[in-house]
Amino acid sequence: MGEKEVWDAANVKHFVDICKEEVGRILRIFAAKTGKKLTKTQFKNKWDNMKQFYTWFMELKNAAIGLGWIDATNTLDASKEWWDEHLRKCNNPEKGIKCNHVRFRKRGPNQLHDFDILFSNAHVTGVTTACPGDLSSDDSGDDYITGVEKDDDIDSPKLPLVKKGKETKKRKIEQDKEEKSPFLRLYKTTCAEIGDASNKISDSVSSSSSPSSVNQIPTIAEVMKLVKECGVKEKTALMHTATFLIVKPEFREIFTLLETKEGRLDLLEREHEKQSRHM
Repeated sequence: MGEKEVWDAANVKHFVDICKEEVGRILRIFAAKTGKKLTKTQFKNKWDNMKQFYTWFMELKNAAIGLGWIDATNTLDASKEWWDEHLRKCNNPEKGIKCNHVRFRKRGPNQLHDFDILFSNAHVTGVTTACPGDLSSDDSGDDYITGVEKDDDIDSPKLPLVKKGKETKKRKIEQDKEEKSPFLRLYKTTCAEIGDASNKISDSVSSSSSPSSVNQIPTIAEVMKLVKECGVKEKTALMHTATFLIVKPEFREIFTLLETKEGRLDLLEREHEKQSRHM
């Protein structure tokens, strides 16, 4: 199935609507757990930066087959000579390519196991993902990967864009040489890993639209039981406020995320106090 068949107007609208719902849900849960209210842009930038950070690390790991591993630092057990040689090959100032592997010389990502779950086991079908510079890609128009807004400690890599030209005998010889290059194989592996991250996001969005995901929000009856367990009595002003609050799905979701009766009672009392000030 081609790209246009997958992303017709109706499917694009479904995708956008689901994303809007899920982004709102993530914002609410994060705020409930941390007390911090972030914007959608901040979440997107952090996700993109984590994905890029993990991709750089997997480039390094794939280039270091046969080396040891240091569990304490989540990185390779490589000698100074190996690093010097690797960085010499990896850097290409003439093409404006900076090797980002050096950041992992002493320590790898702290959340490596979590990143493996989010971004690993790449499989590219060609329908949803292409990588700039990938000569095997079928399309070269709309699938370039755009630059990521960077964190303070992450520099965005400069990847050359390769334009397809008419096949010539000279070009064929060059391609044969490139196919034998370990760096080309490494590059294609990286493209595959980026594609897998995209697929995992798509799977997550699809599962979130299923009935089981919707049913995760507790019912009014379930939340009312929790309200009473907190010690809120009927025929009181606090119970009156609670009955208005629990009709809102987002409040029921946040209320059940709190782990203690004391925490839930505190939330109800604060909301009651807030409403009392506006009366």
